[in-house]
Amino acid sequence: MAFLNPLLLFGIIGIAAPIIIHLLAKKRIKRTLWAAMKFLRIVVEKNQHRLTLEDLILLILRCLVLIALALAMARPSFKQGGFGGFGGSNEAAIILLDNSASMSQSDGATSRFDKAQKAAEEALDALPSGSSVAVWLVSDVVKNVIPEPTHDFALARKIIREAQRSDRGTEMPAALRQAIEVMQRQTTAVKQIFLLTDGQAAGWKQLADTRLLLDSVKKDIQTRLVLVGESEQHNLGVTGLRMSSALAPVNQPVRFEVEVANYGVEEARNVQVSIGVDAEPPGDEAGIESIPPGESKRLSLFVQFRDPGFHSVTAHLPADRNPADDQRAVAVRVIGEINVLLVDGDPGVEPRESEVFYLRNALVPVPPEQREKYYIKTKTVTAAELASAKLSDYEAVVLTNVLDVPDGVVAGFEKYLRGGGGLIVFPGARISVSFYNEKLFAEHAFLPASFGAPRGSAEQQDQFFFLQSKGYEHPVVSIWKDPAAGTLGTAHFYRAFALEPAKSDVPRPDIGPPALILSYADGAPAVLERTWGYGRVIQFSSTADSAWNDLCIRPVFVPLIHRILGAIVTRQDEHLNLRVGTKFNYVMDTEMIGKDLTISKPAAKKDARDATSLRRIALNAGLPLLEFDETDMAGVYDAHIGEDASPTLRFATQSDPGESRLEELSPTDLKVFDGVAQIIRWSPEHSLRTLLQKERTGSEFWLVFAILALVLAVAETWFGNRWSRSK
Repeated sequence: MAFLNPLLLFGIIGIAAPIIIHLLAKKRIKRTLWAAMKFLRIVVEKNQHRLTLEDLILLILRCLVLIALALAMARPSFKQGGFGGFGGSNEAAIILLDNSASMSQSDGATSRFDKAQKAAEEALDALPSGSSVAVWLVSDVVKNVIPEPTHDFALARKIIREAQRSDRGTEMPAALRQAIEVMQRQTTAVKQIFLLTDGQAAGWKQLADTRLLLDSVKKDIQTRLVLVGESEQHNLGVTGLRMSSALAPVNQPVRFEVEVANYGVEEARNVQVSIGVDAEPPGDEAGIESIPPGESKRLSLFVQFRDPGFHSVTAHLPADRNPADDQRAVAVRVIGEINVLLVDGDPGVEPRESEVFYLRNALVPVPPEQREKYYIKTKTVTAAELASAKLSDYEAVVLTNVLDVPDGVVAGFEKYLRGGGGLIVFPGARISVSFYNEKLFAEHAFLPASFGAPRGSAEQQDQFFFLQSKGYEHPVVSIWKDPAAGTLGTAHFYRAFALEPAKSDVPRPDIGPPALILSYADGAPAVLERTWGYGRVIQFSSTADSAWNDLCIRPVFVPLIHRILGAIVTRQDEHLNLRVGTKFNYVMDTEMIGKDLTISKPAAKKDARDATSLRRIALNAGLPLLEFDETDMAGVYDAHIGEDASPTLRFATQSDPGESRLEELSPTDLKVFDGVAQIIRWSPEHSLRTLLQKERTGSEFWLVFAILALVLAVAETWFGNRWSRSK
């Protein structure tokens, strides 16, 4: 038996009051001798014993009333497992509140995260006064808002009520591991961990290891998994959105590919998908006839951009009970004009003899009178003129059969690529293989591959080899997966250099590994690429003109070159779209150095204090860089300078599609926690506070003592009245 209010047991001391009153009330006997006394003496002696017994019974009843009242107010309880002593408040707890994207799931009225917040408050209320508590928001990372247990319950309650759900993934075992490490440092008698989550199976990897961890600390730390929310059987989610057009020019249709997945248990039919630009109404809409359970389907939708600059494109589904995946947004830098510098290593005598003749016409595939209005602008220079060119004025620089370049130009390439520029290299009969291999490949690691020995003969054009005709996996050539787009496999190649890719373990983190864009039919690399800084380098194995191949005169050459230019131009724009929780880095214009940007977050509560953040553009490794790490919410982020209405920059984050999965921990999975953690299924109809307090205190029976006190008081009153009349 234990007492929840042990200090009130001191009320038992109150029994001294009736005893003292009883003793003081005794009348002192004054002996007076008179004649009739001898007759009264006989009567008094006869009743003396009865009167003394009655007074003693009344005294005992009064004392018992006070004792029963004191016991009732001390709240005695009995807990299974034996008798305890006096209650205490030497407890510490950590409340882990799951704020991952899956917690957006609702029952039609209340989200799982809202329910978890309410349950967290009930867990807080269940802790006895004098306890200490920490509050963490957990997903695939731990945000320890109150890192160590504190006695400030008002702060803990405020943190719980003001907590916001994120769109991050889920990784619960890691959060438990960190919480256990913190609790092991506490010196309190009772240590508890409350994890309030929806029990999504995707967030619980390596259950066996988690059980071993909890089993190792179960004697010292009590762990409770509070599962909120009911199972859901239907969910459609937008799991992919990407621009499939090569470029995003103004006032031209731009194609986007939307992927929709069915995470429910039944087939989804007539799924309507829409797409829109910025905050405008949807510009295109289409339906998917059916999506079987557990599968996904893709469709293409088109948008048009009226103005150059940064825009957002959002794909929408009809609302369901998991709003986090009903839409998906990407940021796009719409191009008003693209400038390409063509470096001609062998101009020739006639225009058609120029190394860039076919390339220039492929980049600007319109009649001469329309070239001024076309969004791609080209400028042709010789290798000697390259040194005086301002590379930063161009989105891409193309070297075509250039012998070599001076060291100053090589240094300029390094700065140009680091800032987000693009370099395309076409070889030819005039190039210095040693320069490309030693300078551009080995020393600076610009090229994804070194040039090996050439194969084939340009003079023997009756002997040729082909490009691959299937297996187009790289985004640049992925459109040729569709046979209706034509094929690259019919072009004839008479001569080409062997490309020997660099090793993947490049020690510098700003240099990417070589990636295969296109190969020959025998598997030998034909086109390779690598990222370098914020830029991209694309390397061909054959010429840009018709000297070594006839690709340049085939219809597929135009879309291929445009898609390669798109890969160059969108290299820096790749950083406009990132996974939720990833740090955003973007190279700004040099005139932005020292300026402050106000960044508005997506889906922020209107009254949230952190709906916007301020960031200053600063030099980092010689580049004007914007860095932003508060990307927990999926959607579009707008960066403004001052009161400018149009955003200076716009970027977007996308959530992990795995958060849309409906599978929860199965009964078999939950059995893993038997004996090492308590599983509590919570709903608003059940009081977590009452449950936890009953577990802590056991069964109270103060009412028994209260009733006993009442009975004793009634008995004392009844006997007192009766015996006083008899006297």
